[in-house]
Amino acid sequence: MPGTRAGWDSILYRAYIIGGILVIVAIAVVVGFLDPAGQGPYWIPLIFGPITLWMAGILGYWWVKLLFGGYGEPEHWVEEDGDDTPAVKALRSWSKLSEAMTVHGGDMDELEKLEKAARRPVLEWYGWTNVLVFYCLGGAWLIALGIITSETQRYFVMGLIGLIIFIMVRTYFLLGASIGGGEYAYLRPLGLTVTEHPTLDLKRFPMTLLKGPWGLVTGGATVLAGIRHDRPVQVVVDGKRNYTMVEAQVPRFTVESREGKLVTGKDAPQAVKESLRELRKAKRWVGMELQAGPEGIEVDRTPGRRQNMWLYDLWLAERLLEAARSRGGP
Repeated sequence: MPGTRAGWDSILYRAYIIGGILVIVAIAVVVGFLDPAGQGPYWIPLIFGPITLWMAGILGYWWVKLLFGGYGEPEHWVEEDGDDTPAVKALRSWSKLSEAMTVHGGDMDELEKLEKAARRPVLEWYGWTNVLVFYCLGGAWLIALGIITSETQRYFVMGLIGLIIFIMVRTYFLLGASIGGGEYAYLRPLGLTVTEHPTLDLKRFPMTLLKGPWGLVTGGATVLAGIRHDRPVQVVVDGKRNYTMVEAQVPRFTVESREGKLVTGKDAPQAVKESLRELRKAKRWVGMELQAGPEGIEVDRTPGRRQNMWLYDLWLAERLLEAARSRGGP
């Protein structure tokens, strides 16, 4: 999950993926050296066994994240309306920040229902992904054991092609359902809605098996818009650049990130400089630039692997906007 330190954002997860590949390659090299002809009785379990266990670990990890993880605690969203920019301590996780930045609550039962509706298409998509993986692994075992012969392999291949086509078609419909449910469950408490959806990029479909459901092969931009604290807000996420805009009249100043340390330009108001002193150097600020002026505050970011960092940019923009306007700003 990009921006949440889960999945490919997690060092341990990346270590498991890369380490597993290295172990499998090392085993294959040793087996090939000991049995160049591939006729020994042990090469099948030694090669396919680690691959099966490695893939099962990946799939199991994402089942745990999907079933027991989440984007936050909906009960916090309905307690009260948010009037001020959350304190720095809210930055410790994406879900905590999302809860703290709620601008209006809602009905608890409705939010729980919408959260389940947003999660259900992802669960179905991931279930079909599991079917595809185990179809391939099971077929590899059966071919290696001689159960699927050269005469019957074409039926296995035909079934594989049919399954891939079905999943691709099904993905198209599940993506729309998941975005629609997620929009109301997770964005409405923030005062935002999705005004433009991304499109499917089916060429990248196989990579989602390693990145998990949040790598759901999309291309194009996701555009969010809404009103927060009586100010128009727009967020554009396209995978290459994140753009966050909060409209308000503020003095001109700039902020840039120097390897995660936020540094103001010489023209920044003293209140803005003081506001930034509380923020420590952190990876969440890497790759972002901020410009402020009469039209508002713009934050431009190169997200890298972390696609959901726009929420931190929105928090920073609103924090500096309030600082600039509270002490002599327009």
